[in-house]
Amino acid sequence: MRYNGWKNKETWLVNLWLGDSLQCDLEDGIEATPCYIEELVEELAREFYESGNGFMVDLLNCSIGEIDSHEIANYYKESEQ
Repeated sequence: MRYNGWKNKETWLVNLWLGDSLQCDLEDGIEATPCYIEELVEELAREFYESGNGFMVDLLNCSIGEIDSHEIANYYKESEQ
């Protein structure tokens, strides 16, 4: 089931929270590839991983696994054209 036009809520949330940064990166000549998006998300999630809270880490890992970074990357690739 789609969420606000995106594959799922997790993908939509990443675009919602990181969309402005990704747009600025595009303007600076940085390509928003799936790998780049995944690295950004993982960098932001690192705080929870370091906290050692097993429940939150498991929950976060499940959510991160649902993010479709290819869909987000395609969105920004299309916006460049």
